[in-house]
Amino acid sequence: MTVADLKKYKEILYGSFCRDMTEFEKNFLFVSGGILAFSTTFIKDIVKIESVTNLFILFAAWILIITAIGLMMITFLKSADASDKLWTTVDDFLMKNLYFDEKHELKRYEAGAIKSKIDCIYYQSKKLLRYLRITAVAIFLTGLLCLSTFVAINLMKEKNKSGTVSDIPKRVKGSNADSLAINN
Repeated sequence: MTVADLKKYKEILYGSFCRDMTEFEKNFLFVSGGILAFSTTFIKDIVKIESVTNLFILFAAWILIITAIGLMMITFLKSADASDKLWTTVDDFLMKNLYFDEKHELKRYEAGAIKSKIDCIYYQSKKLLRYLRITAVAIFLTGLLCLSTFVAINLMKEKNKSGTVSDIPKRVKGSNADSLAINN
């Protein structure tokens, strides 16, 4: 293994962390933000806040979803930290041994030792990140279940109050639609 090979290995592992960060966390945050936006629209335009029941379920959903978002942001930061640790570990090894020539051949024990150290950081970090992601998703799904329960309860209440669920969107369109729905 040469110094160039070691640097390439470092870049591959670094790229693995970066790819994970840019895909999963980004998509998770978009979906979570969309769910929060839907919930505020629901109580603003579909079922008025004055008439909702079980508001504590909505608050629980918001707290859970926001907690999941916060945990996913922590995951993002931990992923960046793990990438930095990998980078620093290799750079420190190269500096300590004064290996600046890309073609320098590492001794077998040196290559084994640095690769072992890098792999330890990599696999521990991946395990932690997997745990954080699973926890964030579980909290998010619990929040989504709470939000779905809140929506279902309040839609059923609106249905019972107005006669049918199809009457609900008529009231959302504006004051003219409200008066038409009342007149019909």
